Amino acid sequence: MSPQNDSNRTMLEQKYLFVLALFSTLITTVIASCYPSGRPVDEIMSLSFASSYAWVLAQSIFLTMPIFFFFGIVSVYRPRFGVRIGSIAIMLLPVVCILDVLTFSWIGERFLSAAMAHIVKTLLPALAIHTTSYAAGQGVLLLLLMVVLFLSCSRLSSLVARKWKGGEEAVPPLVASLVVFAVAALFTVLPVLSWETVHEEMRRSSTRHPFCAFHVIGYRGVGQPVLNQSISLDSRLRGLRAISAVQSREKKQLAVAVDQKRRTEATRLRQPPRVIMVVVECLRPEVVDPQLMPNLHRFSKQSILCETNFSGGNSTCLGMFSLLNGLEAIWFNRAIKDEPIFNRLFRQAGYELAFFGGQTDWRTYHMDGFISESHYDRFVIEEPSLPATDLRAVERTLSFLSMPESSNASAKSIKAEQSAEIEVAKAALCYLYGTHSSFRYSDPKYRVFLPESDEGLLISHSPELKEQFYNRYKNSLRSMDDILEPLLRDDCIVVVMGDHGEPFLDDGTASHGTRLSRYQNMTPALIYYPGVEPRIISEPTFHADILPTLLSVLGISTTDSSVFDGLDLTDASSKDLQERVFASCNFMDSTSLLVGPWTTATDEPFGFRFVQDIWRWQSDYLNPVDELGYELDETEVRQADDLGEIAHQQWLQTRFQLTPTADHVGPEALEEGLRSTDVETQLASLEIAATLEEPSDRLIQLIGSLAKSSVPAVRNRAKEMAIAIAKRRSWSSLLN
Repeated sequence: MSPQNDSNRTMLEQKYLFVLALFSTLITTVIASCYPSGRPVDEIMSLSFASSYAWVLAQSIFLTMPIFFFFGIVSVYRPRFGVRIGSIAIMLLPVVCILDVLTFSWIGERFLSAAMAHIVKTLLPALAIHTTSYAAGQGVLLLLLMVVLFLSCSRLSSLVARKWKGGEEAVPPLVASLVVFAVAALFTVLPVLSWETVHEEMRRSSTRHPFCAFHVIGYRGVGQPVLNQSISLDSRLRGLRAISAVQSREKKQLAVAVDQKRRTEATRLRQPPRVIMVVVECLRPEVVDPQLMPNLHRFSKQSILCETNFSGGNSTCLGMFSLLNGLEAIWFNRAIKDEPIFNRLFRQAGYELAFFGGQTDWRTYHMDGFISESHYDRFVIEEPSLPATDLRAVERTLSFLSMPESSNASAKSIKAEQSAEIEVAKAALCYLYGTHSSFRYSDPKYRVFLPESDEGLLISHSPELKEQFYNRYKNSLRSMDDILEPLLRDDCIVVVMGDHGEPFLDDGTASHGTRLSRYQNMTPALIYYPGVEPRIISEPTFHADILPTLLSVLGISTTDSSVFDGLDLTDASSKDLQERVFASCNFMDSTSLLVGPWTTATDEPFGFRFVQDIWRWQSDYLNPVDELGYELDETEVRQADDLGEIAHQQWLQTRFQLTPTADHVGPEALEEGLRSTDVETQLASLEIAATLEEPSDRLIQLIGSLAKSSVPAVRNRAKEMAIAIAKRRSWSSLLN
């Protein structure tokens, strides 16, 4: 091919990329300005109508320009590569923008974020099983639209480029493009004169601004990023300090038992109280209402109603763990997960146990350690086919409670001690799934809240669509209220609660398990037992309070009540409840929400985010948040941070006896960890040491000594580190 032809081809390719960049810029601007439906960009900015859209266009231009020029230059030297990869990169801009809107509506985080990477890497298979055919169809349709969009723009760009007049003497396309982009950028940026105001408006409505999708401008989110493997040394050393305290508490958790010497008369009744624990999916705090759940509302009037109740976390696994162990869900990945305290104590007290549920994904979400056949005398779970599976779960619960005794050994031993007329005590946990997103069942006679949405995902910020989804949920609640009504018995101990809450874009997200907020972490709880004095507890409570309360009501004493993070609600004073501090966890990462006196105060933060990972050994305070889970503005943060730090220290003191003085961290803490004889401490210390760029000679000696350890895991990790340090030092000496 002649030089002339090569030149013409290069110019043609640059024209093609330029036209494609224009299409990409315009499409990105339209998406950002108008999608999702709801308030357009001119209504959320103080700029004029024209200036608002001009500013969005400017952002699109500034994002497209560097991509175009980079691949435009590449096409001069590598034509085929530059055009093919460049065209894909250019068209990814609007694709990322639309995916960012969907992601931000779903989890409140950007598409290009560590949170999304975590979902794709570890959670996607588990989440996929909850995808409905309607939602899957929406996803396929969106994918097809993206493909059609790309092919159409590519074809149109090719046609326009071929009709672009000009020869060798004309201005080169790359230079002409630069002029066009520069002039466009200049005129679109000029209206943005009050930058401080514009910046704050962009943070509040970040899905309208491409800069936020690509992290050029910050956005209002949950606050400081989650601390990970690259966290500060102090944070990891603080976690390291907690290892011995964690191990000490674990021993107590695994050893706690029923104190048979202190069993009270309540456990020796001729007709032991039967226990029904009902867990209903996705119950928001306001559902105990005569219009939404009349049967449950009526039952609450004769019960203890916890109206400011928190789940163990914003997902089923965290909520169920906390409920069955009387612990905060920070312990979810520790040994107690396979030895549920509820099951152990109730069996020792002579109870037969049953679990009936309309869902089978317990193993998928790592709950099979504490919800499995091995922990129950009767265990029946089914794939959800609503409402039949929920109805059968209720029927099986009632049948079990009236069944003759089984061959349970512990029940037999209790039976032998008592007269032949005494019945065996029974406790059943009934898990009802009908109110799980996307609320696939509601009895036609209860579809009173209209209009309701079709089955699918709430991916639009449109107020109308949000209301329709909420109506669908409310109709589902009416049906669920009818299903669970037979379990609301006055001759049993009955506990009813949700496993977690559910957002409907109230906190900026469309799915639970994504944010620490009132709408995801809070759920109602009520406790009834014969002779109960009905009352409403307005102070903060949480799922970990249920087990200690049940044990108290049943008169079951334990060998060590200090293992529980929760309180006995029948004995705790209002002051006890108001002044304590506890944690409600997040499914997506290792952050938790500190709940305390400030949570019910109108002039203080809703809670404080902190990271406490007793699996990776991290501990640090992050930032205050409001009830939506959003970080506070800078002024509010400065005022609240001191309180947050104190709250975090109070929590550390209560849970692990770590005081501010003992919590002091420094190089000596890491050396102490490496010298420890405890394997877990050694491994954690090695992982921290691996993050240091320049470990001291003393640390290197300690790592070398661990390379001779008799424990394979410690020895192998220490050897890897010693080799890596030696290589790094060799390279450093060569460079110097």
